Amino acid sequence: MYIEVREKTGKYYVIIRHEDSKEKPVAQFVSSDKSQSENVARQYAKQNKCMVRYTSGGMETPELPPQPAGEA
Repeated sequence: MYIEVREKTGKYYVIIRHEDSKEKPVAQFVSSDKSQSENVARQYAKQNKCMVRYTSGGMETPELPPQPAGEA
């Protein structure tokens, strides 16, 4: 398991990934502020005791998790 911070078109996506995962990535957090995204990624990494990987670009934009009912 690792946390990925992906930069694409001026936005930073924080994604929780598992090694050898073939699933489409789902962003847990999205921001246009790089330092805010890095801080969120560090917190996820600390909670899950794993590393953070920084990438840019990519083939597709990660999906966003579905909004809970009543909060959309």
